[in-house]
Amino acid sequence: MSFAKTAVGRPTTFFIIFALLIGLGIFALTSMPIDLLPEINPPYVVVLTSYTGAGPEEVERSVTRNLESALSSVSALKKLTSTSSKGSSMIMLEFNYGTDLADAANSIRDALERVRRYLPEGAVSPMIFKLDPSMMPIMGLQVTGNRSPEELRQIAEDTIIPRIEQTPGVASASVNGGREKVIRVEVAQNRLEAYGLTVTQIQQMLAGNNAQISAGSITEGGMNYILTTMGEYTSLEQIKNTVISYKGGGLVNGQAELPRNIYLRDIADVFEGYKDQTSAVFVNGQPSVMLMIQKQSGKNSVQTAKDLRKRITRIAREIPQDIKILETFNNTDQIENSLNQVTNSALSGAVLAVIVLFLFLRSIKPTLIIGISIPVSIVITIMLMYFCGLTLNLMTMAGLVLGIGMLVDNSVVILENIVHYREKGAKLKPAAIIGTSEMVVAITASTLTTICVFAPLVMFQGLLEMAGEMFAGLAFTVVISLTASLFVAIFLVPVLGSHYFPLVTRRQKPLKNKLLTAIDNAFANALNALDNAYAKAVDRVLRHKAIVIIFLVLLLVGSILMVPKIGWVFMPEEEADNVNISATLPMGSPLADTEAALRRLEEIVKQEVQGYDRIVLNAGGGQSVQ
Repeated sequence: MSFAKTAVGRPTTFFIIFALLIGLGIFALTSMPIDLLPEINPPYVVVLTSYTGAGPEEVERSVTRNLESALSSVSALKKLTSTSSKGSSMIMLEFNYGTDLADAANSIRDALERVRRYLPEGAVSPMIFKLDPSMMPIMGLQVTGNRSPEELRQIAEDTIIPRIEQTPGVASASVNGGREKVIRVEVAQNRLEAYGLTVTQIQQMLAGNNAQISAGSITEGGMNYILTTMGEYTSLEQIKNTVISYKGGGLVNGQAELPRNIYLRDIADVFEGYKDQTSAVFVNGQPSVMLMIQKQSGKNSVQTAKDLRKRITRIAREIPQDIKILETFNNTDQIENSLNQVTNSALSGAVLAVIVLFLFLRSIKPTLIIGISIPVSIVITIMLMYFCGLTLNLMTMAGLVLGIGMLVDNSVVILENIVHYREKGAKLKPAAIIGTSEMVVAITASTLTTICVFAPLVMFQGLLEMAGEMFAGLAFTVVISLTASLFVAIFLVPVLGSHYFPLVTRRQKPLKNKLLTAIDNAFANALNALDNAYAKAVDRVLRHKAIVIIFLVLLLVGSILMVPKIGWVFMPEEEADNVNISATLPMGSPLADTEAALRRLEEIVKQEVQGYDRIVLNAGGGQSVQ
């Protein structure tokens, strides 16, 4: 009784407390990140090592096996798989769910340090990557125009990408398609043999001459100046005039001769060109460049996409007018649509719940109290979600929708008991105190039994692996929403019912309008008839207990037998607005062959598919039809 008595006795204090909680909830609602699915931390770490120029067998023998022997001793390791390909080694380490990947990464670094000196000289230091699904691209952009693919790529790299990466929430932007400008050094084999040189020697000499290093510092006039050698190439002629080797020299016919310089131009053709093309992008047959945008982890995907669209509009005014930037896909549209549907369903459910309550309560004030308790419970729930690090996604929103139906229960039970005492003639404060106190234990027990169903999903999240990662947010949302509804029912409902919306019965304040009185009497008679019908049904069930029990057992067995026919799936199928078709050619196939194969697929799509918006060919990186 002390809880209810304290709340009813200090209505202003509890009103201010709930006002503060609502304010915090509104702040949390505007600041909470929005995403399609909850943040998942899969227990996978990838170790990637580059060994340029080495074949798969050499990579496996010199790099992969050494790394595997060191990494196999990392603690909490569940599975280790490796892939050795031309010029690179990839090792994937799978850990047990619940493993702290930060500690695992530190263990991996320690293991790599022990074998670093055994790696071949040309191998790049291994890099560690933690798989982060949130780093998947949220938006794809096409850069098209009446330009060559090389010009489009240069505009994208020099102008578009730097401005895109300045957008709040954007982590990086990668470019695909076109060719990159490079200085090509084409060495003839016969010239190498004639001068007795190797490609490695040429590479080392070019790298040594293209370096900018610190040269110390000098002090003059009380100021320290840092010196740096200007050793980087600034023109094509400097590269051509690089001294690669020295030939001759010494004593010739008794005379000393200086060695002759062997320049790069003597053994190689040096010119400005492009890297060998490994990918090509076409939009409706027109050469294009594709940009993939990644957001920062933990940022609001929807807000990032909105800011990015505004930034793209400004970029379009700064680049040549014949260059167009178009969206190929935007994952945030699906996020926004899905969350809007869930939100609309939740609002519709709340409105219907209030309407049904009004039909049964037949009074505006009790309905208003319930109508207020629902959004207050939701806002408090969102506040707790925010401070617990959750995001608004399909799972947490589904938890809110599940919780809305149960949010009403506690408040309805308390309110109905208060009205019951008011009908007996009790005054407002005693009715609120006694009516609430009698139901506190009942609604607490009811709420805890429901919480016990969902709490294991949160408590044993690590044991449930991927299912725990996916559904922990839903379960946690249901748990805190039910806790919030219990808090609101015990402290807010009696305060509203006794002070701000004082409850009255028909005996205390009869309806004056004859039409409203007739309608109210009709509903009262209907509810009384429903009570009588229910009493008769219960009486019949009690008279035929054996038949009812047998029927329920048969129904239970039949339901269990239907489970295998229904089937099990991890996630329901989703309808997307694009179709992706991938074609894999034999390893080593030239880019031209891949492009020709995709062109044939494109013609089939044009003939067989109607209503498509655009066809995007990405030779070397997959194919998509939109």
